[in-house]
Amino acid sequence: MYYITLDLEWNQAYAQKALAVQKQLSSRLRGEVIQIGAVKLDRNMVPCGSYSVIIKPKFFKKIHRHVSELTGISQEMMNRGMPLSQAAEGFRRFCGEDFCFLTWGPDDVPMLKDNFRVNDLPSDWLDKTYDLQVIFNRQTDDSTKQRSLEYAMEYFEIPQTLPAHDALNDAYFTALVAAKLDVAEGIREYRAVMGDILESSVIGDADAGDDGYVTIGELFADECVASPVCPICKKPLTRKDKPLHSRGQRFCVLCRCEKDGDMFLTLKLHRNFNDTWRAKRVIAPATEEQIIEYKHKLNENAIRRKSRNRRSGMKRKPQTPDTSENKD
Repeated sequence: MYYITLDLEWNQAYAQKALAVQKQLSSRLRGEVIQIGAVKLDRNMVPCGSYSVIIKPKFFKKIHRHVSELTGISQEMMNRGMPLSQAAEGFRRFCGEDFCFLTWGPDDVPMLKDNFRVNDLPSDWLDKTYDLQVIFNRQTDDSTKQRSLEYAMEYFEIPQTLPAHDALNDAYFTALVAAKLDVAEGIREYRAVMGDILESSVIGDADAGDDGYVTIGELFADECVASPVCPICKKPLTRKDKPLHSRGQRFCVLCRCEKDGDMFLTLKLHRNFNDTWRAKRVIAPATEEQIIEYKHKLNENAIRRKSRNRRSGMKRKPQTPDTSENKD
């Protein structure tokens, strides 16, 4: 089997264009991929190939100033890029038959799948993906923190000899970090480490180049939250109950797939640097015990709300009846 370290760069639209595209697609497109970078490693973690392509966007055709400054990709370079369908075909050939993806963080493959979806391209071959950040944490200090790729390079004393925020360069650095880890063992432990998580991503991360959500309501209206699909069979999930709101801006809702059973969609909300919202979005199987606890907490919250409402009503100053007589 081959390991393929993958990194993307994507363009964002300015506000008015983003709204127009959202209306056109009837869904929110968080970004449009403009560069794919990948490095192929053999079973001994030795690099044996690389792939890099600049992609001409279909929807967000004007390069965002922030994206251009960060990546060094100019409007001219983007205009000369390859259509996504052609780039995807070339990338699929590069990957071969027996492979899995290693990414740094959970965002790249969901972003690529979103782009494939709006371009009517198959994406099931992207499913075999592992977050190398999780394996790194497990095999170093067992932390649950989100470590940067730069942190991992410093940890292993890997010099940064190439500019960051280039998809191929970052894929190469990810490969160098992977070579310092026992990736095969990390993959064997991955399911236990992730706690049976079926899908994990971060949405609205302004630090990573997303726009962020102006309000929590806008976040909940996003298609990936309002109309989630089963990570296994890709069929729509049916929401079975109200969201459970817990401390720390954590939300959980019970969903059901007719084929694959009950699942929890959880959201952990955080503030971005620009005061917008982002969320870590996770879908995981729901056990019978978890469902019982979830419904118990929903009932507790409902009782507390009723109690607060009653106390609030008691504190209201009663209206003084109008005893004045009407005079002719």
